[in-house]
Amino acid sequence: MPKRREFLMSLPALGLEPTAQAGEQTTIYIPARHLDFMEEFSFAMLVTAKGGVRITNVPTLLDRSADGWGKLWWHIARSNAHNQVFDGGTECTVVFHGPHGYISPNWYSAKNSVPTWNFAVVHATGKPRRLDDDAAFAKSLERLVARNEDGGDWALSKLSDSYLKGMRQGIVAYEMVIEQVEAKFKLGQDRSADDRAGILKGLKTGRKERSLPELTASYYARIKD
Repeated sequence: MPKRREFLMSLPALGLEPTAQAGEQTTIYIPARHLDFMEEFSFAMLVTAKGGVRITNVPTLLDRSADGWGKLWWHIARSNAHNQVFDGGTECTVVFHGPHGYISPNWYSAKNSVPTWNFAVVHATGKPRRLDDDAAFAKSLERLVARNEDGGDWALSKLSDSYLKGMRQGIVAYEMVIEQVEAKFKLGQDRSADDRAGILKGLKTGRKERSLPELTASYYARIKD
């Protein structure tokens, strides 16, 4: 057991994380940084394979109050084909993807290096079940809005009860107990201090993808009113 523990402890230094089962209650298997990551990058992909691969992109809520890894909540349109898959017994992997980018060998002090790509991801797997409790549904929607308003003054209470009820009839809510987590943080943390400094400097000046405001503006520019 000590050797296994030492092996697992060494994985983060390589940017790897062990597969984690919810029943294994140690800090090795449930690092807080993984939960923080799921909350920070909460817009995730729902991936299932039953009846063919299906992918849906949704904002999620993480409930840390439950045992183990906790629970995830989300909602989808009633017309979404995933409603035929989420039966409480079919596995779903929720993919949380953080920032990523190309790493040039020019940024390293070390020679004989090759280009690579740095990124961070967390995959949470479980069996989603449908939630039909309307009061709980409404409360979760309020939490979702409040979390993402982040201090803003808009709330669902600004809408009429009849309007909200009509909106909720068009969506379906799900809850998933997280049974397994796999994570990979490949950020060059295994390289020398000089190389890490070079990576940080290069990332500030290197090629960047468009931000959401920039992408949105480019699409708006094509609209002819």
